[in-house]
Amino acid sequence: MLVLKKEDRRYKEEALALLSTLDIYDVKIHFVKKPNHRYYLQEDFVKKISESNSESDNNDKNFDLIIIYDRLKPWQYYNLSRSIKAVEIWDLTSLILKIFELHAGSLEAKLRIELLRIRHQIPFVKEYIRLSKLGEQSGFMGSGAYGYETLLRSLRRREVYIARKLDEIKRKREMLTLNRIKTGYPNIAIIGYTSAGKTTLYNTLTEDTKVTGPKLFKTLSPKSGLVKTPCGEVIVTDTIGFIRKMPDEVIDVFHSVISEIKYSDQIILLTDLSDPLEDYIEKMMTSLEVLKKIDAIEKPIIIVMNKTDLVNEEVMRDYKEITEKICIEEGIIPRDILSISALKRDGIENLLMSLCKNIDHINRPLRGSF
Repeated sequence: MLVLKKEDRRYKEEALALLSTLDIYDVKIHFVKKPNHRYYLQEDFVKKISESNSESDNNDKNFDLIIIYDRLKPWQYYNLSRSIKAVEIWDLTSLILKIFELHAGSLEAKLRIELLRIRHQIPFVKEYIRLSKLGEQSGFMGSGAYGYETLLRSLRRREVYIARKLDEIKRKREMLTLNRIKTGYPNIAIIGYTSAGKTTLYNTLTEDTKVTGPKLFKTLSPKSGLVKTPCGEVIVTDTIGFIRKMPDEVIDVFHSVISEIKYSDQIILLTDLSDPLEDYIEKMMTSLEVLKKIDAIEKPIIIVMNKTDLVNEEVMRDYKEITEKICIEEGIIPRDILSISALKRDGIENLLMSLCKNIDHINRPLRGSF
């Protein structure tokens, strides 16, 4: 069962897309007007679920997973888990963690995911310690306060170790980035909402074969490669995608990865023409907000509207007008607004020519990828 606040109704399709990435389909949806302080769900609804599941055998339960599309408080998780037996409880961070784990390839991505999981767990462990000392925690998810305190110390030690390792990786990557800058090769970052087609565009430009598809968050670590343009070679980097309602703890852990965008010479902001208009606007605004957070909004930006193969000329025209209006309202002057199909390679030559407009010089060619 998927649970959303009524005010977040517009996120329903996005939430279902995230679930489909984990091959979770046929999902019941429940909306809450206002989250209950103790359970998030309303108490009478929790009681109804509990009674319904307890009356059914394991093969005939209404559901065995509840996904709260929000950040659960530790006591809400505890109260739900205690009240609804044999049902797994996830919040939004838990859901994102599951997807990240599915796509983690590099050591850095795996370490960041583990760090995120630890930081997500620590408040819950602290709550269990508090409840154990009050005598309310007996028999739930392990032993008493001593066991949880031991676990907390272990998590803290691991957190420090991983943070130190990630700092080392960050320093090495920053040195590599600075070395790229010194070569004189322009650095182009592809950014945008998850599933906008960033990796498909990266593959088209670099002739690489990074895995693509409908599943979200396939890119967790940046990857760079050389691209030949009419005015020479440039370095293009594929970056992690954004979503609305991205939990702060996720942004914090992956901030150093996202913030590397600010080292780029130009930014390709990719949007999805196949999105409904309201979603298109919200997703573009989300992308612009991220650029503001990492102080990259002043970079030269080319807005590239992708997936022309899925829409008609009228939609392209209307969405370009909307894009121009958003830019005016946000005080942004894009270097260009283009329409392409990264999958069909339509409009790619125009994109390469647009990139060239702001490139002053190209040094000797490099080989391979970075």
